[in-house]
Amino acid sequence: MNYKNFTRFVKYTWQHKLAFLKVERKLLGHNTFRGYTHDLDKLLLLYPAALISRRDKKWVQKKHRAHNRHHVENKQNKTRRDYIEMIIDWECARLTKSDKPLDAYTTMKKFYPEMTPHLLPIMRELGLTR
Repeated sequence: MNYKNFTRFVKYTWQHKLAFLKVERKLLGHNTFRGYTHDLDKLLLLYPAALISRRDKKWVQKKHRAHNRHHVENKQNKTRRDYIEMIIDWECARLTKSDKPLDAYTTMKKFYPEMTPHLLPIMRELGLTR
């Protein structure tokens, strides 16, 4: 990763983080500690490590997803709070990430239908179903 990419990825992630907080407040009525710490590992650790060690964005994504329970790829047992963070993450991605235009419900149905039993009841509570 070069410095130009580093600054671009940090800006991209920061915009996503701000959108996450906005969507979290809208859906839950308040922001949580997990909302404030969402994706901080990328901003404070992984992007700087990638810059220093000349790793790429895929390395950052792989490490982040492996160690954060709000990602399906992380095989740790998930709590209700993990599922809520996952849903908010998907819901706000479309606001700042042009490569991820789907809302949370459509993302679940299209890419993670096996997660429906866990996520659909929470999505209903949050008013995110059709």
